[in-house]
Amino acid sequence: MSTFERVGALLVNTGSPAAPEPAAVKSYLAEFLMDENVRPMAAVPWWLILHCFILPKRKVRSAAKYAEIWGAEGSPLIVGARHLASRTEAELRRRYDGSAPLVRAAMSYGEPNVRTALAELRDAGCSRIIVLPLYPQSAKSTTGTVVARVRAALASLSWSPVLDVVDSYGNEAGYLDAIAGKLRGVGLDPARDRVIFSFHSVPQPDVEAGDTYPAQVDASCTAIADRLGLARDRLSVSFQSPFEDSRTWHGPFTVNRLADVAAATEGRLFLICPGFSIDCLETLYDVEHEFRSRAEAAFAGEGHEFVYVPCLNADDAAVRLMAGLIDARL
Repeated sequence: MSTFERVGALLVNTGSPAAPEPAAVKSYLAEFLMDENVRPMAAVPWWLILHCFILPKRKVRSAAKYAEIWGAEGSPLIVGARHLASRTEAELRRRYDGSAPLVRAAMSYGEPNVRTALAELRDAGCSRIIVLPLYPQSAKSTTGTVVARVRAALASLSWSPVLDVVDSYGNEAGYLDAIAGKLRGVGLDPARDRVIFSFHSVPQPDVEAGDTYPAQVDASCTAIADRLGLARDRLSVSFQSPFEDSRTWHGPFTVNRLADVAAATEGRLFLICPGFSIDCLETLYDVEHEFRSRAEAAFAGEGHEFVYVPCLNADDAAVRLMAGLIDARL
């Protein structure tokens, strides 16, 4: 890294409402679900469907779910992302002293927003920006959205720094080792236990149009299983959280696979969500309120246990991973 170059790094995730209340959830979902990389049809008819039929009910239902997981400091996703950015910057300072990159967290939707974070890095004198979408496996609706949001924000700021985007990192040794380490840390017995790898689903039309997300998922899971010595018949790869719209979403779905996998489990059944960098509504609520009961009801006999393995969050392994990804681009 040149001693004359100030580098900023932006860790970007999807987002969260500002509060677990219907009005805040409506505002967040309206922005999220109108994104051109997310919405299922042209803007005008979708706006009408969204605001007349979907959001009036969804805002209340989702607000109740967010209230279940909300912490004293706020949204677990936003708090976790900020903590990860802070710890990553501290690790880079340890490595680089005064020339360390600045690291900020931002969200594609809601706050802290991408434009504000970029403006802060610009005002701090950064001339180069490393964008790190917090999605190990890239997809149009996630990483693609981050890139579009960053470019739009830079245009609105009339700022043209050197831009370096980390497209994906699901095949990086640091990521694969970290996920395998989480499973080892909770006592996985590869000879007796089973593991469900649950990833966020994506629209099937995106896959048919060339999105390689499912192939990236399979490659990551195979590499993690190899590190654990976990046989293929002891792991299941599935998808969760499809949105209820007119499209087909990529499956199979975790909620439908749980019973069969649990019934075949001799020991414990572990569920991990390696595509989620930070625990959020889809992990903290869905796992406890939708997945756990289905698995426990399907266990055959006694002595079984359903174990959710948390995301990397701002763990030491996550900090090393983020710092390493940034370091490799300096």
